[in-house]
Amino acid sequence: MSYPYRFYAVVIPGLEDIAMKELEQLSAHEIQKDNGGVHFSGTMDTMFRVNIRSRCITRVLLRLKRFTAMSLNDIREKTQQVEWARFLNANVSLRVHVSCHASKLMHTAKIEAEICEAIKKSGFSLNSEDNTQQVFIRIENNRCLLSIDTSGERLDRRGYRLEGGKAPLRETLAAGVLQWMEWTQAETLMVPMCGSGTFAIEAAIAATHQAPGLNHAFAFLAWPQLKQKAWERVLKRARTMVKNIDSLPVYASDINQDAIEVTKRNAQRANVEKLMSIEQKDVKELSKPERDEPGLIVCNPPYGQRIDTNVRGLYAALGKLYQRDYRDWRMAVFSPERACEQALGLPVKRRLKVKHGGQWMYILHI
Repeated sequence: MSYPYRFYAVVIPGLEDIAMKELEQLSAHEIQKDNGGVHFSGTMDTMFRVNIRSRCITRVLLRLKRFTAMSLNDIREKTQQVEWARFLNANVSLRVHVSCHASKLMHTAKIEAEICEAIKKSGFSLNSEDNTQQVFIRIENNRCLLSIDTSGERLDRRGYRLEGGKAPLRETLAAGVLQWMEWTQAETLMVPMCGSGTFAIEAAIAATHQAPGLNHAFAFLAWPQLKQKAWERVLKRARTMVKNIDSLPVYASDINQDAIEVTKRNAQRANVEKLMSIEQKDVKELSKPERDEPGLIVCNPPYGQRIDTNVRGLYAALGKLYQRDYRDWRMAVFSPERACEQALGLPVKRRLKVKHGGQWMYILHI
């Protein structure tokens, strides 16, 4: 079966496999992994679903045109061939993102200017401050791929985390790690050193089946070709999926009282504060909840350049605590370097390599 549109899901490097599973669950088709993203195909309804319900995808691009370009004139001519009236209003603000690799055309500023000029000649004014659309062009080995953004602001910006703490974790990465660990609402989740509460809040949002993008201002909402009834149908479905839950076995803690207050305010904005326990506590004083069943600990300790602390000593203390009290539990720990893993002193079942804060690191499944 042929599907009318090709899309590209941008993800945090390392989350590609998790995004592929998510796209399968959202009924995407022809799913293919790439470095830092996933190709897929489908209908406009598919794109709506992925944008509003995906938990680990950063943004979704719609592929518009592929072509060979050896000159700026090629860029101009091919850009003008796109049916821009389907995606742009007469008055629009345009951001063009250009990346070039191993090609004859390598001057990104000239390419950007050429694309803007071609779109202007197609009958569009690019001076609006209210309606911003983003166009992406990637040129590699003289082959061009022209795309338009469907998501608007990055999808990890859910709207609840207006305060990020000292070392903020992207919501999409937190959600991806929870999916990688296959956490469900039936399992106790403890998040020591919770920072701004992202892990605990993402867990609560997932447990209530709330679509992360319910309140997102998507770029496609301004497209002239938008079929409003189709979009409203997908939106209604996402809203009806939300479950009412009185409480969850989710426990967030941090030694820093300011972090606890930030977590509480973020949880309030996400409308999940009443579902979880949030308290000030040193990780060394961590204690099991009253439930008998073993659970999951997810921990992103302060490390490296982010926060000045005795990093290896902290990992060693965490390892001793786990050996003493939590051997029957599962644990996921961020580790920026081999020395931290060694200090932890625990056997590792598997590793997930991801890019976080501009550097590669491992999530360790203990």
